[in-house]
Amino acid sequence: MPRKLPNLNAVKAFDAAARHQSFTEAAAELCVTQAAISRQIRLLEEQLNTRLFSRGHRKVELTIAGRRYAKMVEQALLSIALDTGTVQRSASPQVVIDVDSDLAELWLRPLMQSSDLDDLGVSLDIRVHPEPQKMFASDADLAITWGQVYVPGFQTETFLQYTAFPVCSPSLIESSESIKDIGDCLDHRLIHDRGIHWWDNALVSHGYSLAQCKKSITYHRTYLCMYAAADGLGVAIGDDVSSAHLIKEGKLIRPCGPDIPGRMRYNLLVPEVRPLPDGVYATIDWLKKLAKSHQDWFASWHRER
Repeated sequence: MPRKLPNLNAVKAFDAAARHQSFTEAAAELCVTQAAISRQIRLLEEQLNTRLFSRGHRKVELTIAGRRYAKMVEQALLSIALDTGTVQRSASPQVVIDVDSDLAELWLRPLMQSSDLDDLGVSLDIRVHPEPQKMFASDADLAITWGQVYVPGFQTETFLQYTAFPVCSPSLIESSESIKDIGDCLDHRLIHDRGIHWWDNALVSHGYSLAQCKKSITYHRTYLCMYAAADGLGVAIGDDVSSAHLIKEGKLIRPCGPDIPGRMRYNLLVPEVRPLPDGVYATIDWLKKLAKSHQDWFASWHRER
């Protein structure tokens, strides 16, 4: 048996008019004329055999019945909207991405915008790994790795190359001696990432020795090093990828040179089998746009230094 429903266009017009308490503003919201809103509401009143609005000079006001009906309509439309979103999400293809944990925390997550994710039309399943992985999940559609990883059935392409340099909090410079060259960093606590190699190589190449270091702290995650530097605990070796978001927020600065070429690079692993599902193609394009935007930002920032 067919449901006895009011005209749904009329219900939509009534909902807008009830929320705004104005036919004019309802018309603007729905991109129709005020006369069209008035006609739709009269149609609804005729179908319900009830007055929903009291019309006055240049204003309208909900009647008691209108207020009661407005609440029911609002709840019904909200329920439809929520259920529609659930169906859309469940219908969206899922794309599984394996990502280096430091890259996910320091670079990818800060760049993710809700509107971009909506436009992707996929449900992302992002899996992170604290160490450079040799293999990844069998159901992964894509992976972003630090360094070279060979996985049968996947082809590797360069995703991001990076340049390393000292970073610290602006407050560290303001509260103590300025840092004019890398040797001045020895007057501060050095923050090591998993080991001493970054600082050792940077200092030795400029005629200094790590033995001159007075104090240090070692973390075994890059993101902890960056957050420690941003909190003013010392000077770390950051890079344009891992430090980008904190630099943009003004929480990290580059107090001095030098540029230190990255030892490895971030690679994007893509399935060799073609064609790929549409959701995977869209995700690859999105990731590459993020990488290109980052490269443009770093080139501009580096020139301005």
